[in-house]
Amino acid sequence: MSYIAIIMHTKSQQIPFILFITFLAFSTLASGQTNQSDKPLFYGASLYYGKFQVHTKSLYPYNGTNPYGVEFEISQLLLTDNIRETFGTFIKWGLGLNYVNFTHEDLGYSITGLAYIEPYIKPRGRWRYSIKIGGGLAYMSHPYDEMSNPQNLTYSTQFAFPIFGGASAYYYFNKQLAIKATASYQHISNGGIKQPNLGINYPVIAIGMEFSNNYYMVPPKKKLRQFKKDKRFDLLAGYSLKEDTTNTNNLQVATLIINQSWQVSRINALTLSGLIEFQEIGDYQESIDQWSIAPLVGNEFLLGRLRFGQQIGPYLLKGEKAPNQLLQNYYLRYKINAHLMTGVNLKAHGRVADYLSFQFGLMF
Repeated sequence: MSYIAIIMHTKSQQIPFILFITFLAFSTLASGQTNQSDKPLFYGASLYYGKFQVHTKSLYPYNGTNPYGVEFEISQLLLTDNIRETFGTFIKWGLGLNYVNFTHEDLGYSITGLAYIEPYIKPRGRWRYSIKIGGGLAYMSHPYDEMSNPQNLTYSTQFAFPIFGGASAYYYFNKQLAIKATASYQHISNGGIKQPNLGINYPVIAIGMEFSNNYYMVPPKKKLRQFKKDKRFDLLAGYSLKEDTTNTNNLQVATLIINQSWQVSRINALTLSGLIEFQEIGDYQESIDQWSIAPLVGNEFLLGRLRFGQQIGPYLLKGEKAPNQLLQNYYLRYKINAHLMTGVNLKAHGRVADYLSFQFGLMF
């Protein structure tokens, strides 16, 4: 609880007070509602406190910086048999709005809208546990500017793309009112649209409360039907525009991804991919330095029609723009139908994002 005390002594002393009033409202509303539902809505509010991660020497001036913030959420718990058979458990999906102060005049603050999915590890009882992944769009108050803010190398656009992953523990006072604690890892960058773009990375501990104005029953455990382990072959094309630090024009990036996926559980698959990438380089017209080739291995979460993947691999052919030998891919893809897929892909080197691309492809 020490991190709440730190927040209470910041300039924004009004935030804990507002949250306290919100908690009182939650308690009052939760005590008087009994609407039965198998898709109850929850309303939540949290305070959180983090630690800025210095992943390159250029960011050392921010060592010891501790972002803090407040978040409000609305979520829906899905308690249908179809959801349990698909995911092996019950899940929540939700939307959030948060404010984060990065506690340094160079970095400013962010206001973020988020969407997330939250499968439960333990969905019943007073103590409940879940994992949570999501992303969204953030307004960034103090982007890099050559004249007014030349020290901020973490982001250079007014809008950026946050992603996060973590785990939560809930204690339910009754079926409608709970206190929760969450540990997560947050990343914010603009996906390489404009430089500099070293990104902001910070682990977070949050504490909050949530309530539902619906009465609901979590169905008891039951034996799930056997599921067929699916194998999938994907062929995807990607496209991105990336700022050239030596030229006034944005440079085009085109990718081809060949992917094989093997389902190993209801919500997990192993993936093996091949990446072929072409990046423009300034005024060069043709050069082997414009091409990259890499094999990738990873994990894929199967979330209904959504596919959230994390991959890593070494370059076999490394283009001039690649800063080191290893790369990572993080993607969110959506199954349009049995054979079409679309999504977004974030390519990174270590903790630094390279570019964000849009993808479209075929499934076999």
